[in-house]
Amino acid sequence: MTEIESLVLSLHEIEAVKFGRFKLASGKVSPIYVDLRLLISRPAVLRLAARAYAALLESVEYDLLGAIPYGGLPIGTAIALETDKPLIFPRKAAKSYGTGKTIEGRWTVGQRVVIIEDLVTTGESALGGVAILKSAGLQVSDIVVLLDRQQGASKTIAERGYKLHSVLNLDQMLVILEHHERIKAKTRREVLEELT
Repeated sequence: MTEIESLVLSLHEIEAVKFGRFKLASGKVSPIYVDLRLLISRPAVLRLAARAYAALLESVEYDLLGAIPYGGLPIGTAIALETDKPLIFPRKAAKSYGTGKTIEGRWTVGQRVVIIEDLVTTGESALGGVAILKSAGLQVSDIVVLLDRQQGASKTIAERGYKLHSVLNLDQMLVILEHHERIKAKTRREVLEELT
């Protein structure tokens, strides 16, 4: 069994992958919900995810990891520990006290940042983080996620001039779950038909 298969099966076991009717942050309704925030409660699965990201990051040139709150932040921390690379993150809103920072962590203008996000549906959350980092003078060209839900994010991200790297996409995740008899072929087909 590959590490990716182990990761997908572990996500299913911790109920991070659910089937039913769910409203997403994008406003879309989906027959599948992937809640990667549950990784914070399962260190062994978080470690598997961090290793998968680290393997993907070997082909990306960067100086800093830039985690997108909130889903990407604990994952970004785990990746920083796995890769020994520094981590920063854009705040959702500038602090109204202290230094009034919009970006937390140590960085220098001109450094290359790879965006770390848990998953993408439309890509807007990741692109919002990109805008904050770029406005501070950081360079961004790559976005790395665990899961691409295959609902337009890769096209939107490419159209804005960035490259999306994903550990896996929704189709691959469903194939693994079906292959290991966690879901039926009918479920896989119905989910993909509804989302494409």
